[in-house]
Amino acid sequence: MPSREALRLVVITPNAEPIRTEFALAFSDWHREHFGRPVFLDYRIYGGASDIVRYFDSAKKTLFASLGTYQVDVVWGGGDDLFDNRLRVGGHLEGVRLSDDVLHTAFAQKELNGLPLYDLHSDPPTWYGTALSSFGIVYNRDVLEYLRLPEPKTWSDLSDPRYRGWIALADPTRSGAARTAFMIVVERAMQDAVDAGRSGDEGWARGMGLIRQIAANARLFTDNGTIVPSIVGTGDVAAGMAIDFQARSQVDAVQSASGSSRLGYVEPAGATAIAPDPVALVNGTEHREVAVRFIEFLLSERGQRLWNTRAGAPGGPKRTSLRRLPIMKSVYGSPTDFTDKVNPYVASGTFNTSRARTATSPIIAELIQMSCIEPLDELRATRTAILASPRAAELDAKLGVFPFDQKQALARAKQWQAATPIERLALQRRWTAEFRDEYGLLREEAAR
Repeated sequence: MPSREALRLVVITPNAEPIRTEFALAFSDWHREHFGRPVFLDYRIYGGASDIVRYFDSAKKTLFASLGTYQVDVVWGGGDDLFDNRLRVGGHLEGVRLSDDVLHTAFAQKELNGLPLYDLHSDPPTWYGTALSSFGIVYNRDVLEYLRLPEPKTWSDLSDPRYRGWIALADPTRSGAARTAFMIVVERAMQDAVDAGRSGDEGWARGMGLIRQIAANARLFTDNGTIVPSIVGTGDVAAGMAIDFQARSQVDAVQSASGSSRLGYVEPAGATAIAPDPVALVNGTEHREVAVRFIEFLLSERGQRLWNTRAGAPGGPKRTSLRRLPIMKSVYGSPTDFTDKVNPYVASGTFNTSRARTATSPIIAELIQMSCIEPLDELRATRTAILASPRAAELDAKLGVFPFDQKQALARAKQWQAATPIERLALQRRWTAEFRDEYGLLREEAAR
């Protein structure tokens, strides 16, 4: 319970409990030292990115319409797509002009390989990155040995038929991290197509096709991407797509006394993205002054070092190492007691997510739901039939290319955005039926 003297700050976040706890303690101590009073962080946990959007969209028509407030001060975590393409565009955020000293210290550069580290569309900015995230594959060495599979190194490794029933994925309509990870797979395929002299549109179709082949190996799609590493850790599956810090934390959690772990984590070379995880002030905040101070704390060196300093070390978390990468470039010059000796400003290479390749981001989750999740049984059966056919290579190549390219996907996105909720249900039924029909025809071909 908060003390009587404590100020209150209401924060919506999908961040895990260790992050919430460590930053609540650290910010309250920092605020007491600088402003004489502690702060109680009143966290509201509604789920993943899409659940947060649903809350704001609903509350805009009720709470905000009648009271001029969402009764929330800050939204923190969930990925830059959530903030830039959904909350900002939805009109849920309020711009904050930070001092030049805070801004320039936190952001030595505005972009990382072309990806903005804070909101460059608005003046003042509506969101600021607080940490950096990347994406990769978490895998269980014991299960791989049982399956006689090598450790995965690329996204396409997960499409190997020997992984059938041994992959865990997250539903991108519920998880912002999963949406970003799937988009990265598509972006890499688009860049590969361009590098080979083909069109990015064709590459998009091949990237979505690869996702179908990976999905055909899935044992399950979870509602929350944060639990994929723990599912891999139990041995129920061999591998899954995961966000970096969640995977690393799970690798640590099952580490033996000798320092070895049955889990591993790899980021496909030249095929991952390093993206900011933001914080923002909510429109109609009731505790604006404290909310701005919270943003400033997150962007201070003290707040930034909390992300990656070993638990128990000076300036580190009290109980749990958070294993996340700070966004402040300067802290990598003296990574004292850091748990991960990784400098994302050096390790990122030249590939990163690109606005030019993410035009389908608003519809990609729904397309994966309609082509992979809803008809998952049919998709599994189709690939099983294909691989048993004498024409396996030919038909699997067909499955590995989406039935339409990026241009039609963008047309569908426009149609989806303009549709009412009832119209969307009709579109979802029709488009899902189209994929089911495609899979039925592939099974017929495989049986010939």
